[in-house]
Amino acid sequence: MSRGKTAYGFAVIGCGAISRYHIHAIQALEDARLVGVYDESETAAEKTAAACHVRCYKSREDVFSDPSVDAVCICTPSFLHAPLARQAMLSGKSVLVEKPLAFSVQECDELIQIAKESRVLIGVVSQLRFSSEIMRVKQAVDSGALGRITRADLYMKYYRNPEYFSQSPWRGTLEKEGGGALLNQGIHGVDLLRYIAGPVKTIYAMSRTLVHPVEVEDTLNASISFTSGTLGVIEASTADWPGSPRRIELNGESGNIILDENKIVRWEIKGDENRIIQKEKDSEESSWCDPARIDPQGHIQQMQNFVSALRGDSKLLIDASEAKKTLQLIFGIYQSAATGKAVELEPEAIG
Repeated sequence: MSRGKTAYGFAVIGCGAISRYHIHAIQALEDARLVGVYDESETAAEKTAAACHVRCYKSREDVFSDPSVDAVCICTPSFLHAPLARQAMLSGKSVLVEKPLAFSVQECDELIQIAKESRVLIGVVSQLRFSSEIMRVKQAVDSGALGRITRADLYMKYYRNPEYFSQSPWRGTLEKEGGGALLNQGIHGVDLLRYIAGPVKTIYAMSRTLVHPVEVEDTLNASISFTSGTLGVIEASTADWPGSPRRIELNGESGNIILDENKIVRWEIKGDENRIIQKEKDSEESSWCDPARIDPQGHIQQMQNFVSALRGDSKLLIDASEAKKTLQLIFGIYQSAATGKAVELEPEAIG
């Protein structure tokens, strides 16, 4: 499909740092085109529109009423994700929204229902699943290469400096960010752990705000039991200077795999000659200490899947129902941390 009238028209709402990854992904595809952008900051919107040579919308209503817009990318602060997705879909637009999708399971269910009734798509960004090494690990686990998985652990010892919060006053607030190190900085890691190791049944968690003057947690530990019987831990922080790469460790009766970010640094499986044990080093992308530094390739691959689903050629791999599963786990962890008690997820929350 060539550019022009046959390409799907996209508008981007929110012109902050993450928007450039969506814009880059749209521009990288022949069957997508950027129609325009909108931001509550007129200056930010005008600057982005001028750089991309596209329309600068004066209001979100202008975006939703534009017939040349087939889909909207929502790149705003977290508290606007669900309301804007709702408004876009009710206007007949498909939506690709940044994480987190919503602040409650009920909001997720509402958005899923609106998408069905409006006959539009709602995708949620989880670009790390498209990494070739993540796919390789997922395939190994699903094929039983590790035998019975005994442990599946996730470590996210990140750092955010004081300016990260002070320059964006909505950050660190319960009302507008919904959560801290786990929900916002750690959600992609939680999504990967669940995607690779399967659904979680039981949770026991503790959280603290130890360093940053914010309302949300900057330090959290959770002990988890998967439905398969596998045990694991989740550690999340934004207070551990200078920050470390996200790490997923998978141990089984027949081998073990370790991922640093999306890079396999250890692969020891019985009978597999492709043994990997290498000296670990910092990757070029240091998102654990700078959230603006991420690999753009994942957004491009997810955007391609989204456009292919719009055409009806492929299944939307990460829709609102899939994103809801990760949020159910996160909200369960928060419930345990708040009550000091173990939480068992309902069967419908882990299917």
